[in-house]
Amino acid sequence: MSYIYHLKPDPMEGSELIPLNMMCPESEMYKKHASKYVGRESLMKEMIPILDCKWNDVVQFSALDPQIIVDELKNYQSGLKLLRLQYYKIHVDDIIGNFDSIVFDRSQARKKKDFTIQDSEVEVLNKSYRELTEVPDATIKCWKKAKEEGGKLLWFPFIPHILVKGRIETSKFEICNLSL
Repeated sequence: MSYIYHLKPDPMEGSELIPLNMMCPESEMYKKHASKYVGRESLMKEMIPILDCKWNDVVQFSALDPQIIVDELKNYQSGLKLLRLQYYKIHVDDIIGNFDSIVFDRSQARKKKDFTIQDSEVEVLNKSYRELTEVPDATIKCWKKAKEEGGKLLWFPFIPHILVKGRIETSKFEICNLSL
């Protein structure tokens, strides 16, 4: 079985995951989620091929279980703290056919501040999708470089993202707990 994953917002308001652009820009929720893009603001305006919408018009999911990320990230970030302790585990059959969705797979590094999304990096989410079972080498290299340079270790570089357009009801999704 193949799944996609999303860190559960804390606090979670209501039972839907909604894209950033559907939130009130003056709300605390918007400000909190928009703060993740400090230094990457141009990504928020980037157009997504196939879906023909902006990055902030979709909900982003991971193709790798966040617990696997945490288990590996501990090796590169001493004193790792978890700001969110739960995540959704969603079978792809709950997404395919119900939402416009794509797999965004950027496997190559870009110049700093280049967040353009190429047509070759996206494909429609379909039954051939398979989740990852380990952290990609490119992600580990990125973490090592960030650590050497004193930068921030992002959780999801070079891990395929599943981008889903629209509001997503979560009440039937499995909730998993993260642990260090």
